[in-house]
Amino acid sequence: MRHWHLLLCLVLSSCAPSPRAVLLGSVEPHQAPPAGSPIRVQSWEFMGDAGLRLETSRWDIRTTIDEPTLHARLPVMLESGLDAMCDQFVTSAGPLPPPREVMITCLLGDRRQWSNMSAMLIPAHAEAMKSLQRGGYTSQGVAVLYDIDRRSHCRNTIALAMHEGWHQYAQTALHSRLPAWLDEGLATNMEGFRMHTDGFEIDHTANRQRERRYWWIKYRGRQIPLADLLRSDPHVALAKGSRSLLDYYAQVWAFMRFMLADDQRRGAIAAGLHHAATPGSTPESTQQTIELSLGQSLVSQQETYEAWAQEHLTPSWWRD
Repeated sequence: MRHWHLLLCLVLSSCAPSPRAVLLGSVEPHQAPPAGSPIRVQSWEFMGDAGLRLETSRWDIRTTIDEPTLHARLPVMLESGLDAMCDQFVTSAGPLPPPREVMITCLLGDRRQWSNMSAMLIPAHAEAMKSLQRGGYTSQGVAVLYDIDRRSHCRNTIALAMHEGWHQYAQTALHSRLPAWLDEGLATNMEGFRMHTDGFEIDHTANRQRERRYWWIKYRGRQIPLADLLRSDPHVALAKGSRSLLDYYAQVWAFMRFMLADDQRRGAIAAGLHHAATPGSTPESTQQTIELSLGQSLVSQQETYEAWAQEHLTPSWWRD
């Protein structure tokens, strides 16, 4: 069984074809260009809606969004964003492993197309998918998303694709699921970039929406203790409503910022990810590896974390 990310936990029937099998059965197989090669662009369509297929060395992106800025930037941003993320976790044992198979991103132009593709890929859950708002899902390295911007810069849509890009990597490179706080914390940090008129800059510390949400939670006294945050996941949060879900993402984003801001803590995260890349690992053993490397429990970081967040995540306008 596979774990579905971002908004809902779904279980596929054992006799149903996987989303990957359905997609790969409908188009020519991905022939990955060598690393560093130009993006390969081909025509593609979905149920009569024209689009493009954009192929890189690790991604097969299929989109019906008619926006040249997205076509030019997203493949490069996914590749460079993942490189920047994984470069933080190189250890004496080497880098994190590459994905074992191509990561497929289906980025549809509107919610109607997204619903139709969901019905095709996961027919048993098509009705449940109708309740999902401004999001998507990832399974077996396949992400299914839609345009949530309706603006030429596509900033929020790109951030969503970057978030799911981490989940795609984790599902195709690691041998076990990660603890939810770790997986979602890294995914929300993967969202970080700066958009310029003539290009972009990958900066995993730049995430204004998560930062503002975190500070609002803290100001309103809605921040939950680490002991509870580390046991929760987005599906538990979603059951309590969309506000709770957004609060959850902001808090795992902030905690991951804290963990990556210090060499020892970042090394502990690296140790956990390398452990998850080994056969036989489990979410529980991955968290144990992180705490063993850290030399103390994650819950014991509460006071240090709060002090760090107060110093580094307080908005400049609040200080003034």
